[in-house]
Amino acid sequence: MTRWWWVLALLAIGVARCECVDDGAREPIRFATFNIEDFPKDERQVDGAFAEIRALGASFVAVQEIGDPGLFAREATARLGPRWQLVSIDARPIGETRPGYHIGVLFDGARWAYAGMRTHDGTRVNLRLMPTLEVRLRQGDRFVRVLVVHFKSGTEGRSSRVLQFAALREIVREVQKSREPVVVLGDFNATEEGDRDDLAALAKVAKLSWATEPLACSAFWRRQDGCPRSRLDHVLMWAPPIDVHAAGACATDGCEWQASCPLYARAISDHCPVVVDVE
Repeated sequence: MTRWWWVLALLAIGVARCECVDDGAREPIRFATFNIEDFPKDERQVDGAFAEIRALGASFVAVQEIGDPGLFAREATARLGPRWQLVSIDARPIGETRPGYHIGVLFDGARWAYAGMRTHDGTRVNLRLMPTLEVRLRQGDRFVRVLVVHFKSGTEGRSSRVLQFAALREIVREVQKSREPVVVLGDFNATEEGDRDDLAALAKVAKLSWATEPLACSAFWRRQDGCPRSRLDHVLMWAPPIDVHAAGACATDGCEWQASCPLYARAISDHCPVVVDVE
C-alpha cells in the first residue's frame, strides 16, 4: 500500500511539472530590431555587435545592413550558441550586381522553430528599393509572423517612403488574413513628421500597437556640427508592449544632442537595438 502512495505522489509531482511547463510556454516574449551598420566593418564591430545581441536577452532579432550573411550566421552560432539560426534575403534592387545588404531574422532555435518565410516585393517600389521579409516562427502552439523592413533613407527619400508605407499596408493586410500575431519592425528611416504620421496611420488601419511611439531616440546622426539623435527604428505589433527601450549607447549616452557621437556609433553601429517585451 505504501508503494502505491509513493506512485501517486510521483504522478502528482509529474502533473504539477507538466502544468508548470505549459505555463512557462506563455511567458512574455522578448525580441528586438537592430540595424548593424555595414556589417561586417571589422573584427571590433563583430565583437561589439554580438556582445550587444547577447546582452539583449531577446529570443529573436530582426537585423538590417548585413553585408555577409554567411559570416553573420557563423558568428551567431559560435558566439550565441549552436541553436541560433539566421533567415535572411538579399535586399538589393532587382538586377543590382554590386555588393549590398541582406535583411533577416536571427532567432534562438531552443525557443522558436522555423515555420516558413516569404519575400514581399511591394516595398521595393519599381524594383529599386528593399523588399519586406516575412518569417513565421512557432513556439509550441503559438505562432508569430515577423515582417522586417528597411525603408529608403533621408529627407530626400520621403517621397519613396510614402509609397513604401502604402505597399506595407497591403502586405500587412494580406499577412493578417492568417489570424496569427503579426509584428512589423526594422529601420523605417522615419526622419520626418510625415513618417510618424504614416506609422500612426498604419497602426490604426491594421489595429496594431505602435510600441516605439514614445521612444526618444534609436540612432545617431554623425554631422560636422554635432551628433543629434533620430527615431528611425520602429516596432508595430499585435498587442501593447510590457516594456520597450533602446539599448546600446542610446541607453548609456542618452538622447540629447552632443558635440560628438559616442565611440559606439563608430565602432558598432549608428543605430541602437530596440527591445520589446510582450505577453
